[in-house]
Amino acid sequence: MAKILTISFLLFFSASLQAQDSWSLERCINHALEQSIAIEQSNLTLASSKIQLKQSKAARYPNLNGGVGLFEQFGRTIDPTTNSFANKKIGSSNFNLSSGVVLFNAGRINNTIRQAQINLESATWDAKGVANDLALNVALVYLQILFAEDQVDNAKGKLDISKAQLNRTTALIQSGSLAKNEGLNFEAQVATSEQSLIMAENTLSTAYLQLKQILRLDTEDQIKIERPAVNLEESNPDLFSTEEIYQKALLTQPTIKASEERLKSSKVGKKIATSQLYPSLSLSGSLSSNYSTLSRKLDGTKIISTTQPVKINNVPASLEVPQLVPNFIDNPFGNQLTENFGQSIGLRLNIPIYQNGRTSASIQQSEINILQTKLANEQIKQKLKSDIQKAITDAQSAKRQYAAAEKSAKATQAVFENTKKKFEIGAASSFELTTAKTNADVAQSQLTSSKYNYLFKLKIIDYYLGKPIKF
Repeated sequence: MAKILTISFLLFFSASLQAQDSWSLERCINHALEQSIAIEQSNLTLASSKIQLKQSKAARYPNLNGGVGLFEQFGRTIDPTTNSFANKKIGSSNFNLSSGVVLFNAGRINNTIRQAQINLESATWDAKGVANDLALNVALVYLQILFAEDQVDNAKGKLDISKAQLNRTTALIQSGSLAKNEGLNFEAQVATSEQSLIMAENTLSTAYLQLKQILRLDTEDQIKIERPAVNLEESNPDLFSTEEIYQKALLTQPTIKASEERLKSSKVGKKIATSQLYPSLSLSGSLSSNYSTLSRKLDGTKIISTTQPVKINNVPASLEVPQLVPNFIDNPFGNQLTENFGQSIGLRLNIPIYQNGRTSASIQQSEINILQTKLANEQIKQKLKSDIQKAITDAQSAKRQYAAAEKSAKATQAVFENTKKKFEIGAASSFELTTAKTNADVAQSQLTSSKYNYLFKLKIIDYYLGKPIKF
């Protein structure tokens, strides 16, 4: 029994730990980077670029090819080992090994390697850009959860206050100090507070669901984000300079770096296209041998008897005459390979004279690619500057909204506290009290919203400055 209780306690303790799984922003971002399909796709693109670089480097080295042919020939055919005609079935085979290497092609191989290196660098920056965008998206959802949690806490506090006021009012009504209709406003306020709490909890659940989807977690997983210490006084957007942030962004933003690399690649592409105008020189060599079932070799001599017609006393007769003739036997496979072994080496100079306009068109297309890439880069830079200007304006506006929301929250809270005191001494009606409370609640909600909006706007500025996303 004690053992069962111990196991049950451990299971319960383990489940409790799982239910209280705490997630910091850093952990969320790292997990998202590990699980994101977009990151996996960018990594595959990066891997493909590495393969292309490896392949382009391998073009510097000689190639090596081998071949084997097996044949059965029937009827009148040529013996491949003797080049003589034979009118029988012949079995034959040939073997070859060849290699070649480019000695000169106007720098085409070197430029192809250089272009592959640049494309790899561009793909690397693109992958970093995807990671940065994902981190910013995670931070946005993280802030939405923080805001939703504050809204839930505020809604719970409002509900507790509404219930306390209703209880106090009910006691005063029962004692005869207030009329019965004075409690109606507080009953409505309690119902409204309960509805607000439900809406806030639904918003929080939706935000957590969105975070789980980004992190690719099971929707049943119970997670709890950590609440960081937020200091909104660290940055002053009024001191931000568009040009200063823009110049820093040009040095840190992956989209800018990737576009610069693409421009380099397009320029190298023109060199590759131009190299087709020049001759190319290559060195080649080969080894070969063959085998035939008709091949014979001399194996000494042998004596055979031949019948020679003769006349004896003018009478026709035949005479057996011994004759020494060469003795041929089947030529073994290994022996034929040695006898038929051939080697060759050669240089080949290829001079382009007329290519149906393909080379000229390729050069013209590469020049267009350079111009298109330059225009695209300029467009990216213009958009970056515009986005930075908007980000600074949004941050400055968010700061003013947050400051105004702070004043409004303090003022409406003071009005509510004053109205509450008046109500307790009978100097204010329940309607005035609930109105003051509603105004204070709305102001507090706006303060919370403006706080996280301001914080996110500051994080966008950090994003353009190349700073890591953290609180």
